Amino acid sequence: MTGPLAHAAFRNVAKGRTATFFGNGMAPVALAFAVLDLTGSVTQLGLVVGVRSVAAIVTTTFGGVLADRLPRRLLLRGASFGAAVTQALAGLSLLGGVASVPLLMVLSAVNGALAAVELPTTTALVSQTVPRELLRRANALLRTFTGVATLCGAAAGSLVIGWAGPGWGILVDSASFAAAGLFFGRVRVPAVVRDSARGSMIGDLRAGWSEFTRHRWLWTVVLHASVWQLVWAGSVQVIGPAVADAGAGARTWGLVLAAQTLGAIAGGLLALRWKPRAALATGVLLTSVSAVLPWALAAGPRPALLIPAAFLAGVAMEQVHIALTVAVQERVAPGHLARVTSYQVLGSLTAVPVGQLLAGPLSAAYGQGPVLVAAGACIVAVTLAVLVVPDVRRAASSVTTPAGSPDN
Repeated sequence: MTGPLAHAAFRNVAKGRTATFFGNGMAPVALAFAVLDLTGSVTQLGLVVGVRSVAAIVTTTFGGVLADRLPRRLLLRGASFGAAVTQALAGLSLLGGVASVPLLMVLSAVNGALAAVELPTTTALVSQTVPRELLRRANALLRTFTGVATLCGAAAGSLVIGWAGPGWGILVDSASFAAAGLFFGRVRVPAVVRDSARGSMIGDLRAGWSEFTRHRWLWTVVLHASVWQLVWAGSVQVIGPAVADAGAGARTWGLVLAAQTLGAIAGGLLALRWKPRAALATGVLLTSVSAVLPWALAAGPRPALLIPAAFLAGVAMEQVHIALTVAVQERVAPGHLARVTSYQVLGSLTAVPVGQLLAGPLSAAYGQGPVLVAAGACIVAVTLAVLVVPDVRRAASSVTTPAGSPDN
């Protein structure tokens, strides 16, 4: 565990991500119940969270191009400070009584665009902070730290939101983004050879797409992630708070999200010790376990079912996150890494706003219970379908393939 922490650059990246995720542990609960307090409508909630995803999707690929062109620490610093401003405005509007759904949609869209720059940049930057043999441990540690931060943020958020209201929770998120910007500004890493500096933005996008599609195992797993995100976004992110609101309310839902994060922490610690031979295929298989949370929600707002189900989902999903991240960092050339990561993120998130926007109408037409049951069944079915693909079963994150050579 201490190997990656011996590198100052990695420590600062970890601090920045931890600060961001502490505030983000509060943000989903705060935003969900802020919109429900304003409108009482699941459909309106879907619009607010959906527009953030749309903005992230539109700008993700350009964020990857920028991260392959410009100093990555400066991009992270600017994105973090920008996100701090958007969250501060959202929190102050709620506290001042001037918040509205259109205003929250605009601020969510800007925040989503900034997040689209942050994620591929961070993934690419981590590969510069530690030697290659420490990548798996570095990613496992990073996700463990951010998981602990999210857990603490969700726990603190459930108290802050319950006592003081969602506006204060979003303001804490703003402060965490500002702290992250300070930490990212202290990262010092060797320069990366960037072939993209001589090309156009469109040319860079094409080169990144060519590198992404060259890896058959990668785009297949990303396709799986896209379907999973569609189902999860609608069932857990939108219908989930509505189910909780009909029962014990925000505090219970905060505990459910905290349990999922605690499971992710346990999954990260497991990944530090356990590396199966077919790590990527094993991670994909374990995503089927996440179906237990939509099924538990279908049974109603019962904490005794929801909390352990969320924990299991967190443990399972962490394995595929870490395995896929390491595989991409090892197999993709450093000069293309941010762009390939941006396409990976784009593929994973494309279906999120669709799921968020459809959740309200589908639950109104068929009922929340049947939609949640179908969501869990879909997760299991798509997971088994992807594992039929031989390239996914053969892919091993410990094997490095030089850029430009065949890799299916």
